[in-house]
Amino acid sequence: MSDELTRWQVDDEVLARLVADAMAQASTAEVVDRAAARAFATHRALATAREELDVDLALLELVSDSLELAGGTVVRSRDGAEPRSLEFRAPDGTGLEVELRDGVVEGQLLPPRAGRVTVVRGDGGTTEVQTDDVGYFRVDGDLRGPVQLRFADGDATSSTQWLTW
Repeated sequence: MSDELTRWQVDDEVLARLVADAMAQASTAEVVDRAAARAFATHRALATAREELDVDLALLELVSDSLELAGGTVVRSRDGAEPRSLEFRAPDGTGLEVELRDGVVEGQLLPPRAGRVTVVRGDGGTTEVQTDDVGYFRVDGDLRGPVQLRFADGDATSSTQWLTW
C-alpha cells in the first residue's frame, strides 16, 4: 500500500474511534442530535420560504456615488445644500437613480416606468410609495441609518444594498 493510502486509513480509523467514543457518551450524542435536528428544521423552513416567494429579488449594483467622484461637481438644490446622487444598475440594464437631501429621497426608475418603491429602514420599518408613469418618486421622513431601497414594476423586484447616509 502507498504511504498516503495507509495514512488515510489510519486517519479514518482514528476518526471512527472518536465518533464511537462520542456516541458512547449520551450527553454528547444528545447535544449533537438536538443541534442536527435544529439545523435540518431551519434548512427546511428556509427552503419552504424561498419556494413561497412569488418574485425574484435582484440585487442592484451601486455604479455611481457623487461622494466618491474625485473632483466631480454636485448639482446644488434650491436650498443651497448639496444632494448626494446615487445610481444603481442590474445586469439587464434596469436601475434606479436617487438623490438624497435631509429627510428626502427623490428618484426615478430606469428605464422610466410606473412602479412601487419601498424604503426599508434598519429597524424594520418601511415606507412605500407609488411612482408616477415615468418612474419618479419622493419619500419624506427620517431616513438616517441603514436603509435599503426596493422597487417593483410588475415584472420583477429589485433591491439596493444596505446604505447609510
